[in-house]
Amino acid sequence: MARCVWITPVAAVTCGLQTPANAAACFDLAKGEPKELTGRLEYVIFPGPPNFEDVQKGDTPEPNFILQLARPICISGDDFADPRTHFSAVQIVETKAVAGLLRRLLHQTVTVSLTNQMGAETGHHHEPLVAWVTAVRVGRARPMEFVDEYGTAATTIRTFYTALGDGQGADASAMVVPEKRATAAFSPSALTRFYGSLAQRIRLIDITQNNANSYVVHYRYATISRICDGRAIVTTALRGGRNFIQGIRALNGC
Repeated sequence: MARCVWITPVAAVTCGLQTPANAAACFDLAKGEPKELTGRLEYVIFPGPPNFEDVQKGDTPEPNFILQLARPICISGDDFADPRTHFSAVQIVETKAVAGLLRRLLHQTVTVSLTNQMGAETGHHHEPLVAWVTAVRVGRARPMEFVDEYGTAATTIRTFYTALGDGQGADASAMVVPEKRATAAFSPSALTRFYGSLAQRIRLIDITQNNANSYVVHYRYATISRICDGRAIVTTALRGGRNFIQGIRALNGC
């Protein structure tokens, strides 16, 4: 897998391709879709020629803007589009209409208008979807960003991580099954102490359903000594018509 470098307010982190996940119907590139997307704008340095593997092993750095989506999408309608692959990152390219604007909006949630949408064709295309930006504005296009999560345990999980991001351990702990709220991992004081003191607060990237009561979450945070680009399996339990977090198992040590 190719190694890339995310440029964040804190430091550089390595990243890779997203894991396939459940998502809504695919965008049709033949119809000029997606015409608009909302996500967090990031700046990434990918490895280019000759091997497209690692800039620290001599590959040419290829900086690009990436739109990190809240939930995965898929694309069809192009010889290079595989509707079976779901992804959360889109490679976007500046046009004259937005020249210089993207860099000023880094690390913010933006909505971009797109043209020339295409599936990745060459090694210089580092995400499954590449598109050119004709307009950009700060904020979301619609208030219903997570409509597919409604009525599922994903809303409980999102609330848990949102509370952690705000340093509110008590609110996060309330999303956990009652018998575990006194444990070291899930007590309000422990959650507040750790997540409230991070150098970069935890931010949920996406949630994908694994099975009926299991979800895979992708998140990022930074301590003083390291940046964590983490994934975990979150299991849930239904109690009295309400969803609770039963357990969390980290997949990569974060």
